[in-house]
Amino acid sequence: MLQQLEVSYLPEAVENTAVLHLRGKATYHEAPELRSSLFEAITSLDAGSRLVVELADVEQIDTAGMAVLVEGLIATRGQGPEIFFCTPSESVRKVFRLSGLEEALQRCVGCLGDVPERAAAGG
Repeated sequence: MLQQLEVSYLPEAVENTAVLHLRGKATYHEAPELRSSLFEAITSLDAGSRLVVELADVEQIDTAGMAVLVEGLIATRGQGPEIFFCTPSESVRKVFRLSGLEEALQRCVGCLGDVPERAAAGG
């Protein structure tokens, strides 16, 4: 059974890197909560920091949930923390692929140790 969205935020998971871990559903019902949690995390971080959004436990996502993630990515371009979408579940991959936005998921190999340094990421 799919669970509602659970969000846990670790502001200092690793040096200069915070983690927003999502679990359950990220659909239009949960989109306002997801947006609030994502932007609260974004605004709490400095420009030179990173935000890892962990997607492995997202059981279901729709275009509304995907749009919130992309909105966060766009909002931080050139300012704010750098966002990485990590270890997307198959559900997440499928919706991003169908929307033509799968390249947004290629931001992180999958674990915190794999988050590229800003210089290597071109930032």
